[in-house]
Amino acid sequence: MSTGIIARAAAGGLGFGLWLATAAGAATTINPANPYAYGANIGWLNARGDVTRGAAIGQLYCTGYVWSANCGWIGLGNGPTNGWQYSNASATDWGVNHDGAGGLSGYAYGANIGWVAFEQTNGQPRISLLTGKFSGYAWSGNVGWISLSNAQAHVQTDVFATGPDSDADGLPDPWEYRRAGDLVTMGGGTNDWDNDGATDTEEYGADTHPRGSLSLLAIVSFTKGATVDTVEWTCQPTRLYRVEGTNTLPEGVSGGWWDAVGLIGPPTNATTTLVVPVGVISSTRFFRVKAVLPLSASP
Repeated sequence: MSTGIIARAAAGGLGFGLWLATAAGAATTINPANPYAYGANIGWLNARGDVTRGAAIGQLYCTGYVWSANCGWIGLGNGPTNGWQYSNASATDWGVNHDGAGGLSGYAYGANIGWVAFEQTNGQPRISLLTGKFSGYAWSGNVGWISLSNAQAHVQTDVFATGPDSDADGLPDPWEYRRAGDLVTMGGGTNDWDNDGATDTEEYGADTHPRGSLSLLAIVSFTKGATVDTVEWTCQPTRLYRVEGTNTLPEGVSGGWWDAVGLIGPPTNATTTLVVPVGVISSTRFFRVKAVLPLSASP
């Protein structure tokens, strides 16, 4: 399940509401038409593998295998011991981590190639949160640099796997382990651990901290002008955003909500500001901001 939170603003105040969307999972998340990486000393590598054992790129870590005709299977990890991030410090807890903002780090391993390093200093392997396209390089001490994107081909993921939800509370286990360290502190539905007005489910949608009352999606500034309006909101580098407006409430009256500019992000600062040109002149205008899980089926 992919979830998100909406922050709303109008001349009279601020607020928020919840929206939900569901995306189907798959054995591999890699796009069928774009599965290929390349190394000058190893040739082509297929990140989709044989589909059932292909790479699965998650919100916080990777699993599955990459296939090399010259070196065989290369594993990305089988799931971290702590539930959300590989330590890469033991023989039983290694793999490639995803920081949620597109950065990959850690180690893959193949019996015929050894360790393959993903790091953000030299190779800088990354994934676009907007398109799922990989960029940068991974390093193998035995075969050198492996390019994840070049003029002929690239690796692309269609979605970010959310991971299991073993307690069936609507919150992915990896996110709960990352934020709370366990699966019992937080809950789905209307549960609001930090009593900040945003439920734990909404905090997951916005990737804000459910144990910090000052961490939540909120519009912090709204200026109504004659020809443009300005909206500023809190944001996270792991989410995309959509700004929608309407001239009349209740919602749906007078044409409903209109999309200001499409998907925005990923952000690089703690807040994002958007200048919205005024369409139909009205004495009242209202805006809401949606946090959108990257590569989800969100509206």
